[in-house]
Amino acid sequence: MNNHALNENDLCPLCRMAKYRFLFKVKDYQHVTTTKSFSLVRCENCDVGYLVPFPAKEEVDSFYVDSFYISHDGVSKEDNAELLLERRSEQLENKAKLLPEVDGGKLMDIGAQKGDFIHWISMKGWDVHGVELPGKVNNFFSHPMTYGDFLTIDIKKQHYDCVTMWAVLEHVYDPAGYVKKISESLKSGGSFIGIATNLNSIQGRFFGTDDYPRHLTIYTKKSLKNLLEREGFKIERIWTDQKIFESSVKGFFVYLLKRMLGYSRDEVMDEWHNVADPLLFSCKFRGRYSFVMRIVSVVSNRLLQPIEMLLDNLGHGHILLWKAVKK
Repeated sequence: MNNHALNENDLCPLCRMAKYRFLFKVKDYQHVTTTKSFSLVRCENCDVGYLVPFPAKEEVDSFYVDSFYISHDGVSKEDNAELLLERRSEQLENKAKLLPEVDGGKLMDIGAQKGDFIHWISMKGWDVHGVELPGKVNNFFSHPMTYGDFLTIDIKKQHYDCVTMWAVLEHVYDPAGYVKKISESLKSGGSFIGIATNLNSIQGRFFGTDDYPRHLTIYTKKSLKNLLEREGFKIERIWTDQKIFESSVKGFFVYLLKRMLGYSRDEVMDEWHNVADPLLFSCKFRGRYSFVMRIVSVVSNRLLQPIEMLLDNLGHGHILLWKAVKK
């Protein structure tokens, strides 16, 4: 339960209540855009996790540096479209498999980044449109793209057969406003499909490995279901798997060993999310190569793979997917 004086930045971004339970402290381990710490709390009304104090809207833009946009696929603004498609082809096809069967359907992808997904499905007959923040990434494929804040740009109402958001909802400042506008943009029977991270997972609760503070809200099945149904959607399915994005628990034993050997939580997380040296966490101890850490990492990977699959099957994996239909 909250134990300090409440202010506007304590209110839940989904339900605007201020009754929450503290979970743990977080900071920007991966891109180090700020030295500030935040509390991750869980709303006791709608079950969503969110940051307290909630960052000011003008502060959020400073969290997005160039390294954020190349950290997932290694493709910079200067690279080519063919390389991007080569690296993402399996992921793009797995996304495409989630779409409804609509001949010549109209699709809007929010957070379209370089445009690789809308290009992929345009080749399957979809009439596509992307939405992205201005000045962040290049449009590699020249498909129609609107740049700006989704809440302020003009979107045709009851126009789209499908709207997608791939790991975007946790980033937006007003998620309830986004879902409401998405609902308005869809035809009756239109699909809303997306991905967010799952607070009710080992990664989300034990490690706290979400991309803070860029992830402003962290979802559970309950909070996601409540949000979608409130804005006029019927849930087809909410589940967890790693066919689109991977999120491993395989570092569990390395994490435990380093904590037992004197690392603070912040030190372990700094290593785990280090972009410049991906082997720092799994194969090194205090910055030097360690045969012991390497062996522990290999054993951890092998032992925890079946557990990871079990967690996904039980709905406690870290990658939370949804398919919903506008009533």
